[in-house]
Amino acid sequence: MGNEKEIAVVTGAGRGIGLATTKRLLEDGFHVVMVDLNPEPLGANAAELKMASNSVEHHALSVADRPAVAGLIGSLPRLDVLVNNAAIFWDGKFDAVTEDDFRKMYEINVIGAFVMAQEAAKVMKRGARIVNIASRAYLAGYAHAPYITSKAGAIGLTRSMAIDLAPRGIFVNAIAPGLIETEMFRSLTPERQQELIAKQPTKEVGQPEDIANGIAFFASPRTRNVTGQVLTLDGGRSMGISIY
Repeated sequence: MGNEKEIAVVTGAGRGIGLATTKRLLEDGFHVVMVDLNPEPLGANAAELKMASNSVEHHALSVADRPAVAGLIGSLPRLDVLVNNAAIFWDGKFDAVTEDDFRKMYEINVIGAFVMAQEAAKVMKRGARIVNIASRAYLAGYAHAPYITSKAGAIGLTRSMAIDLAPRGIFVNAIAPGLIETEMFRSLTPERQQELIAKQPTKEVGQPEDIANGIAFFASPRTRNVTGQVLTLDGGRSMGISIY
């Protein structure tokens, strides 16, 4: 790995938004370090990307495993961008939600992002960028209280980190995707999918590449003096037409 390229770490990179982000950042000239808990899709997709580029590597680990995260971050010659995309999700009516549901969701969606960012900040230099992937769902939603709460936590974490890291010249921002065609969306019943699509102003589902383009904006070394911001990419869903 040459030190001349900026290095970006992308979590949840095995598929969906993380994979699309990896591809976009490779196009933008980064060396991309793909991280995912599930080694199978991660390895398969990384192998395909490596056929076209030697600027990609992959590591299977949990973002909440601090020793593993610290080992990875410490092995890099530099770190310019961290994209905290790893997350878990499931539907569940409020009366059926358990304390364990909240703990599991927070362990990855909030604590995992915190661990990654804290370790990254130890080695980042001025001008480095952190992008946290939240969700339009933080505004409210139906039948996934743990997920909504965790993504609201991701927004709070972003704003808090932005303040704390600003004196060191590290910029922290968040993306709030709406309805995107990922494994999370496909895990819903067909009826639930159609219900959500019907409430979209565009009447269609966004693509992972749409989110990757937003991430690329915050990840760009040309994006200066922007921190603590949330960019909502939801096909207009957050305009308040209705709440799902």
